[in-house]
Amino acid sequence: MDYETYKEQISADVVAQIEALHCQPVLFVGSGVSRRYFGAPNWVELLQILADNCPLVDKDYAYYAQSCSSEPQIGSIFADKYREWAWGSGKNQFPDHLFDPNVAPDAFLKHAAAAVFKESCPTQLCDVEPTFTDEIAALQAIKPHAVLTTNYDTLLESIFPDHAVVVGQTALKGMPFAVGEIFKFHGCVNDISQMVLTSEDYDTFQKKKKFIAARLLSLFNEHPMLIVGYGANDPNVQAILSDIDEALGLPGSLIENIYFVEYDPDAETKSSFPPEKLIQVEDNRSVRVKLIVATDLAWVFHAFKSPENLNSIPASFMRAILARSYELVRSDIPRTELDVDFEFLERKLDDRGEFAKLFGITTVVDASAITANFPFSITELGKKLGGNGWHAADRLFKVIQKDTGINIKSKDSKFLHKMKVNNSKFNKYSEDAFDLLKKVQDAGHCKSEWLD
Repeated sequence: MDYETYKEQISADVVAQIEALHCQPVLFVGSGVSRRYFGAPNWVELLQILADNCPLVDKDYAYYAQSCSSEPQIGSIFADKYREWAWGSGKNQFPDHLFDPNVAPDAFLKHAAAAVFKESCPTQLCDVEPTFTDEIAALQAIKPHAVLTTNYDTLLESIFPDHAVVVGQTALKGMPFAVGEIFKFHGCVNDISQMVLTSEDYDTFQKKKKFIAARLLSLFNEHPMLIVGYGANDPNVQAILSDIDEALGLPGSLIENIYFVEYDPDAETKSSFPPEKLIQVEDNRSVRVKLIVATDLAWVFHAFKSPENLNSIPASFMRAILARSYELVRSDIPRTELDVDFEFLERKLDDRGEFAKLFGITTVVDASAITANFPFSITELGKKLGGNGWHAADRLFKVIQKDTGINIKSKDSKFLHKMKVNNSKFNKYSEDAFDLLKKVQDAGHCKSEWLD
């Protein structure tokens, strides 16, 4: 089979998967993509650069590679070297805030690592080598449901500007993974505290990994998935596929909806292409996924382009609808089946009351409408204001009463509604209440006109 026929067969198989699942693909993007588009260093090269930039790393990188069992272990050694340098002759090489006693001791290494990527990563796609213009355009046209990555750099944010970014342990908080988001599990150059770079970081990540994987399983099971920019021996790929294999409970079976891209500079000259990739995830266990062999990635990305009925919808719009829907549903509001008219939804999305009507809330019972307009308990208000519980909100209500003489919690208003369920009474608060408390929190006092 020649390469053109191979491309047609692979493309047809991908299209069939997308049509069968009828949803947008998920991308799992590794450092090979950043290396391809702007020459980003791999793990070893990054450590070599960090070794060269710190005068206290007084031996060649090879010395540490011989002495250590893994790159993260070398990272831990370099973290100590960078801290010693920063607190000595290298103090002027680092920003002042890193010298705060509450900052982690490995922050100096992570700051230096982030600087390596910031220096080389293009801030605009027009700065990427023109050779890859068509390839990146095809990647953008996928309009992925979500993008997963262990990369630190911000290239993906430039490629998918409509996607929100979720970094590090933030992935464990809030609502389940949603459409239109980039999940950066190993941190980001814009938040060095979340970067996974040392042995200690990896130990912490391994403890959290199972929780992240559990939240990812619906993505793996329900969407076509493209793994690109990783090697088959990459521990991140092995860990993800191991979790999927365990969850599916079908050892040895081919995972039909997962495709692994293997770069081969001679692909177009070959006549035989293996249809599957066997990836070893443990000493005695392997996982089978579909293999795509490619030199040029444009045709691969074209094959994964989302169906037209989904491709035209901005990811930020879909994410906003999902977030608002989740907020209403988790407040115990009944749901109604809808025929989705996206133009109509877009007009209604910004109006909380109007959006509630889309779910039949205001026509069910008055209590449902009230719940839609007063969705917060005082505990939820407190947490939304940055506290650990109700105390943060209660303290601000007391400031309002002291400054204006008005007790917001005493009677119904646009800020509060007193509710009764059976024999229990409790207060529910509105968005207006949150906005008011936020103003008081920022100003330290309350003005009477804010209560109008």
